[in-house]
Amino acid sequence: MYFVLRIIRGFCGFVFALQALHVVQSIAWLLSNGSSGVDVGKLMALLLVKVIVLAISGALFFALRWLINRLHLKMKGCPHPSLAEKRWAL
Repeated sequence: MYFVLRIIRGFCGFVFALQALHVVQSIAWLLSNGSSGVDVGKLMALLLVKVIVLAISGALFFALRWLINRLHLKMKGCPHPSLAEKRWAL
């Protein structure tokens, strides 16, 4: 069960990192001079969707760490060895 939860957590972390890169790149591109002739409304709508996906995947990433540690603490009496020390560990 831990393996499946850690796989899901890894996928959420991957989506979180990808969306963070896309949001930063979109903002940088929007602020540069190359954004002339672009429908800003569509870009803002897409950016809003990316920010929402970023928030959901980030929340799932950190919530699954908490859940895995809690389940491991209940079953074994100590937090998960890989996840207890580092917040970013998969």
